[in-house]
Amino acid sequence: MAPLARVVHALPGRKRLKIEEKRGDEAYFNTVEKALSDSPGIVRVETNCRTGSVLVYHRPDEPSALQHAEEQGLYQLATQNPDRPVAAASVAANATATRKAPRPKSKTVRTNGVNFRPLIFMGWVGLGIAQAIEGNIAVPAIAAFWYAYLVTQENGVSNPELG
Repeated sequence: MAPLARVVHALPGRKRLKIEEKRGDEAYFNTVEKALSDSPGIVRVETNCRTGSVLVYHRPDEPSALQHAEEQGLYQLATQNPDRPVAAASVAANATATRKAPRPKSKTVRTNGVNFRPLIFMGWVGLGIAQAIEGNIAVPAIAAFWYAYLVTQENGVSNPELG
């Protein structure tokens, strides 16, 4: 009977299989790699016998990219286990959209309508100058200037209140 292969991760054009039963069997994984490499629609195959994984790069428009080796009896694809969800294309698309979504703007440091950001900026610049005068030009002075610079930034956009 063919060993059970689980799809543990899937993205458009890329799937990772785990074949736990054959972990450590280098000859088996070389055979799987060769069989999958010869399949239509497969771009590249990487196997790791120590972890029992097979990474398959295929054309996204090829729905049966993993079926070829299964038909040859090299493994039997397991149905998806609900305990171990596979990252589907819709999940990947949502993750990309979320990553590109603009972050909410942080509120400026204000108390009773007073903006302390310029005061904090001047404090860090002053500390940097004091450290530089004392000869501490390595980390302390550079750190103070860096913190002063960061105070002027708000989500990567220059702060117009400081000029």
